[in-house]
Amino acid sequence: MPREKAPRKAEIPTVKKLLLVLAAVVLAPAVVVSLVALAAGDWRTIGQTQAGDTVSVSSIRVLKNNQRLALVKVQYKEPAELPQGGPFVEMRARVRFNCSSGGASPTSEWFYSRDRSGRFVVSKKATHDDEFGKNPEGGFADLVSQSVCSQTK
Repeated sequence: MPREKAPRKAEIPTVKKLLLVLAAVVLAPAVVVSLVALAAGDWRTIGQTQAGDTVSVSSIRVLKNNQRLALVKVQYKEPAELPQGGPFVEMRARVRFNCSSGGASPTSEWFYSRDRSGRFVVSKKATHDDEFGKNPEGGFADLVSQSVCSQTK
């Protein structure tokens, strides 16, 4: 009569690893969304443009070589027609600042409009913008660069 084989010891850790990886894959997006929501709630108003648009920053990180990474938000006083289209009521961007050269380059930009019910809707997403913060977009580049580059921690 053949004996029933006991499970191999190597199979049990493999199952545990698989369950751990599966849990990480399922929970990671929820954790990332929660962290972004917390960071986005920490906006600090740094000033206004000549047109009266409110400029805010959040989540400033000091990087190597006198660089900074920050979230930038511009709330347009009136819906704005920008080179990217429009009318937009708000722009948010993740921006890398080179404080040595004064350069600012967004890694991601989100342009918001309002739908018919008045809710914010992302109406355009951009990953490259050579004119970031210059006059066509509201002229806020110097204001943001000075504020972000003055942060040491």
